[in-house]
Parts: sequence; C-alpha cells; structure tokens
Amino acid sequence: MEKETLDKETFLREYKGVLVVGIAILILGAILLLNFVLSAKSISLVSGESSFQAGQAYEIKWDSAGISRVGIVLFGGKEPKWIAYNFPAGAEKYVWETDPYEVAGAEYRLAVFEYPWKKGNSIAYSPAPITIIGQKYVSCDSYSVEQEWIHLPDKHPGILRAFITSSAYAGDLGGLAGADEKCNQEAKKNGYQGNYIALLGSDEQSARERVQKDGIFVSAAAAGQSAEGRACYRLVAENVQKLLDKTKLSREAAQIQFGNVFGQGFGNLWLGRMTSSIGAKCLLLGIDKDGQAMFSNGYTCQNWTVGKRLISQSSDADLTRCYDSAGKNLVAGYYGAATVAVNDQGGYTVGSSTCDAKRRLFCVEQ
Repeated sequence: MEKETLDKETFLREYKGVLVVGIAILILGAILLLNFVLSAKSISLVSGESSFQAGQAYEIKWDSAGISRVGIVLFGGKEPKWIAYNFPAGAEKYVWETDPYEVAGAEYRLAVFEYPWKKGNSIAYSPAPITIIGQKYVSCDSYSVEQEWIHLPDKHPGILRAFITSSAYAGDLGGLAGADEKCNQEAKKNGYQGNYIALLGSDEQSARERVQKDGIFVSAAAAGQSAEGRACYRLVAENVQKLLDKTKLSREAAQIQFGNVFGQGFGNLWLGRMTSSIGAKCLLLGIDKDGQAMFSNGYTCQNWTVGKRLISQSSDADLTRCYDSAGKNLVAGYYGAATVAVNDQGGYTVGSSTCDAKRRLFCVEQ
C-alpha cells in the first residue's frame, strides 16, 4: 500500500484548528509575560554620595518599575526623618536641601520605598553608611551661638573627651581593666583620639579617684567644624566633680547640657562607688514581692566580675547582713551595683541594679 502524502492544502484543512489554538496560546502567553514584566514592582538606589556637608544639596537617584509614588526617609538619628513623601517615582531623582543644623554622624542610611508605606511594599536602602559632616562656622564661638550651648575648639587647653558606649554590658566587665578596654575599643572604632578609662568605682578605688587627669570635659564626637578646620566639641562639664554632679540633673536639663549623644544613654549607666566616702556593702536594690528590702552584697558587682542576680550559697553565714529602714536585719543575697538611672519624675539619679542587667559605660579621656 502506498504511503499517502499530505499536501499543503490537506494539511491546512486537517490541522487548521490546532494551528489557531496554538497561535492563540502563544499570543496569550506573550501578553501575560509582558503584563508580568510591566506590573512587577521594584526599586533600587543607583547613586548617591557617601558623605555630604550639612546645609548643602544632596541628590538622591533611583530606578523603579511598577511604582507610581515614592517616599524617602533618612535613618540614623533618634527617629527616622522624612525627606520626601508622595513624590513621583518616574522622576527617579530628588534634590534634598539638607538642614544646616543636621546632626553630624557616620551611620546614616537612606531608604526609598513605594508610597504610601504598607507591609510588602518595595523598598531600597543605601548600600553603605552615609556620613553627614557638620556645617562649618567662622569659629566655634559662632557655633556656640547657633546651638545656644558652649562649644570649644580642639586646640582649647585642658579639654578631655568623653562619651557613652553604644553597647550595654552586664556586670561581668572583666574588672576595671576590662571596662577600660571596652572604652578604648569603642573609641578606636569611632575614631576618637586619646586613651580612655571607664568612669567606674571599685571596692578599693572610687570613680572620682580613678580620674587622675582633670580638665574640661567635652563630647568626644565633634558637633561641627570651624572654617579654619578646627573641630568644635560640645561642653559637658568644667571638671570631674561637675561631671559626677550631672547625675542629679533633671532629664530636660540633661538633654540641653548633653545634647542628643549623651542624652540618649546617660540614664542607663554603670557607676559603682562614685567617691571614697560611699560604702562598699549593703546597697538597697528595691523591695521584693513580699515587701522585704533586697540588698546587694556590694556596690560594684564584686569589682565588676559578676553578671548574675542571686548569690547562690546554701548557707548565709558568710554573707553581709544589712538593716532596713525599720531596723530589721536581712541577708544581702544579691549581686548588684550603683548606677545612673531615671527616677519616677523623669530626672536622673544615682540608683542601683542587679548585675545581670545590661548598662552602658561612661568613658573619659585620660
């Protein structure tokens, strides 16, 4: 039997329906693919300087797809700062006229995102930290006038830098030496010049006695720069005694005197024995659920070597015994230390904490 050959006319007649369906599927697929490509939402930052001077214009550029409006936010300060909102995404750039008094710093990041914000929206962050350089002034005196607080130049005689660590630690600091090391590690990380000690007191040596080099204490982070290139530092205290007296400030006064850098961390500091007149035993930590006073065995987390709360001993014969306000004799069954804390009225005070809590260190140049 001869093989039947399928001529063109017969093929078209036999498979016309199949061809039509196939072509329709291809067209539909292409439409769906094009629709997916066009509707997919994406955004990315494509340019931007790594640093800029406060008070100058800063251009933010991005690429976007499937997005009609964007918002732009700066992260790194106490709270996120809006730069722009409900801005056309198609413009793909925004010129930010920065505030002349923008807080200087090295850990800022930008974010551009689909506006209005909701969970699942596309968002792009600057890939590396952005440094904001403080505005230059004719002198640090003019900077003081603008900021309504004294700022001193780096060449001012007798200035000593001070800062509060960004990290918080339990009471097992590795002794005073370990605390000093933590201060110097953070100083090096932040580019602060000089050698630093932690403003901490031990059982043998008070915080005041540890400060051998007295002077004018300023915030270690420069607040700005004068036109002649001198760094301007915010005054913190005229001497070490006035520095210790800052623990009695109201929160509002501390915010004015310290600025944002110190104001955010000052109410959460380890301190220990401030002066030699302060005792080394029987620190009141508070009242337990049974209404009984809780006493620490010392003021310094056992010379900054313990990060625990309770003293675990089967016998209390060797523990310090303390007297509450009613004259009741109680066992000091806790590890604790003196701190700078926030009181009920929102001001600062010398308080106390068990050694398992995490608090910051106050570091001063020596």
